[in-house]
Amino acid sequence: MANINVSIDSNKVAQLIRAGHLCAADLHCLDKSSKQTLWQLCLWSCQKRIGCQKTQCQKTCQ
Repeated sequence: MANINVSIDSNKVAQLIRAGHLCAADLHCLDKSSKQTLWQLCLWSCQKRIGCQKTQCQKTCQ
């Protein structure tokens, strides 16, 4: 499947990660600022979400 380039509000990304619909490991950041923001969202969202079983997401958040 092909990649698509989109822009999405950080609050929506956090909501999707927290709900388990999206994993930070599924995303590829195009710049350093976005990567830092995603890392922070991942840490925050994973704290709010108990029982995340996605190994790749856990590695991304650590």
